[in-house]
Amino acid sequence: MDFFALDLFQPPAPPQQRRGSAANPWGLWRPMMDPSLMNSAWQPHAAVTRSDDGKALNVRVETPGFPRDHLNIELSDDRSLLTVSGSMHKETTTEEGGDGGDAASPGAFTSIQERQFSQSYRLPRDADVENIKADYVHGVLSVTVPTKGADELPQKRSIAIEDKTPAAKGSE
Repeated sequence: MDFFALDLFQPPAPPQQRRGSAANPWGLWRPMMDPSLMNSAWQPHAAVTRSDDGKALNVRVETPGFPRDHLNIELSDDRSLLTVSGSMHKETTTEEGGDGGDAASPGAFTSIQERQFSQSYRLPRDADVENIKADYVHGVLSVTVPTKGADELPQKRSIAIEDKTPAAKGSE
C-alpha cells in the first residue's frame, strides 16, 4: 500500500471475498442473478407524435414477433388513458439433432419463450375517443387518436344555485 495514497479520514475497506469460496458458495451466480438484469424486461420501441395539421395524435409501437391477435388496446373507464399491451407464449420441442421430432424421445429439448409488455399513454382532453383507429403492418402497431379541437371542448359555464331554505314562520 502506498503511504501517500492512504486516506486517514476514510474507514478501511472490507476485505474482498473470492467468488465461489466456502464462505460464499453463491458468489459465482451473483452476477447472473442481479435484480437489475432480471427486471430489465424487453419493451417495444414506441413513438408518440402529433399529425402535421394537429388534428390527431399518433402512437406507433414496434412489436416484432408479436402476431396481431396477441396484441390488445384498451381505453380506461374515465377515457383518459390508452393502454397497449401484448402477450406471447411459444413452446418448441426439438430432438438432440435439432431437426424437431417426438418429445418423448431421449435427448429431446423443450424451449419455452414468453414475452409480454404493457404501455399506457395519457390522452389529451380534446381526444375523440369514439373514433380511435388502429392498424398493424409488419410488426408495427399504429394507433390514431383524432382530436376535436379547442372550440369543441366543453366550455366553462355558470350553474344557478336554487334556494331551498324553508321560509321562516312569521308571527301569528
